[in-house]
Amino acid sequence: MNTGFECALVGAASFDSAHFAKERFDAVVAVDGGYASLADSGFSADFALGDFDSLGYVPCDVPVERHPSMKDDSDTALALDWARLRGYSSVALYGVLGGRLDHTHASIAALVGAARLGTCAVAVGEGCVVCALSSAGCRVLELPAAESGTFSVFSFSDKACGVCETGAKYEVEDVELASDVTLGLSNEFVGRPVRIEVSSGDLIVYLPLLPLSSLKFRE
Repeated sequence: MNTGFECALVGAASFDSAHFAKERFDAVVAVDGGYASLADSGFSADFALGDFDSLGYVPCDVPVERHPSMKDDSDTALALDWARLRGYSSVALYGVLGGRLDHTHASIAALVGAARLGTCAVAVGEGCVVCALSSAGCRVLELPAAESGTFSVFSFSDKACGVCETGAKYEVEDVELASDVTLGLSNEFVGRPVRIEVSSGDLIVYLPLLPLSSLKFRE
């Protein structure tokens, strides 16, 4: 399954407008304060969603889905559900990394939750692209050849089994990663295409700031 990343969700954290400008999406959704981030960078949203406590007002120029401020899910998680229920199988999140560490962690957890349900989900920001892989959904990531640069692979589940990394400086075959080890830190591109996969469990992959069109997810 090759992803064109049909939908972009834009939150209120640091917004990489230069990367965003080079991508094309069928729908752009402002998640709360992401509405201001888009507007400040000269972009418009097709839809706005959230409790709008960060933005401070409810947008009036786009369709809106408003949520109560007292809720069990973050606006980012609710936005991912919104995209999935409307048939978007590939979603890119901007403005959800950086700032408060707990918010960043919650965004990464939401990525994994989306991947478990079969959504190809990535987050862009802070100079990197973060991808979620899950044996329940998108379990393979293929990357183009690069002469240099690093990437890291960590287990988000207690254990991730059958982890393979081919084409990189450090190749691994059918290893087990636990969530409390740092074994997957800083592998290197060496001019060959890279393939990362998991047979059981969930992975988070930290990549350089690559074009989203270069990422290929497969079941």
